[in-house]
Amino acid sequence: MPHSLRMTSTAPTTELDPASSGEQPYRHGMPWTEEDFAGIMQASREGCGLEEIAVRIGRSVHALRPQLRRLLPADERHLAADLVLPRLRQLERDGDYDWLAAMAQPTRSPWELRFEAEAARDEWGIGALSDDELVALASTVAGAAAQLPAALRRAIAGAVHGRGLEHVVRRCALRAVDEAVDALLDRDGAPWSYDDRSPF
Repeated sequence: MPHSLRMTSTAPTTELDPASSGEQPYRHGMPWTEEDFAGIMQASREGCGLEEIAVRIGRSVHALRPQLRRLLPADERHLAADLVLPRLRQLERDGDYDWLAAMAQPTRSPWELRFEAEAARDEWGIGALSDDELVALASTVAGAAAQLPAALRRAIAGAVHGRGLEHVVRRCALRAVDEAVDALLDRDGAPWSYDDRSPF
């Protein structure tokens, strides 16, 4: 009995067909459209896995994975690949997730993310101090600067330089030294100057 020719179709199918795994998906290489993403979200709501979503929209799983990330809010696009689809389902659970607005958010570069993290750290760290608080801190630790961790020393110095407070810190540090020497020599705050060479 002669073999019959197998008919193939380029029409979309919703059934997984392992025999056709070597064929290119019917939308392979075509631009991604809003309809593609709407299809992804619909399939996600219905609980479909990656393979079924890919078949539904006529794409490969390989092509689908990076596009799934685009549907996440910009600050969540770093998620591991196996967490992206479950996260989309979470966002869609209430039915009011605006995935189009999420896609419009630009993906931030690693440099931008690091800059934001540093800015947030400054907001709660040394950068959050008022000028008076910063001057008090810097002038107090000035005498022990060599013992400070390098990162802390750089952070204090950067904040002082950034606000142009070098001369104020120097004056306050010198006054603190004067007061410490007065206390040591039991001078009771009597005024004195660096030109006073007398021992007592």
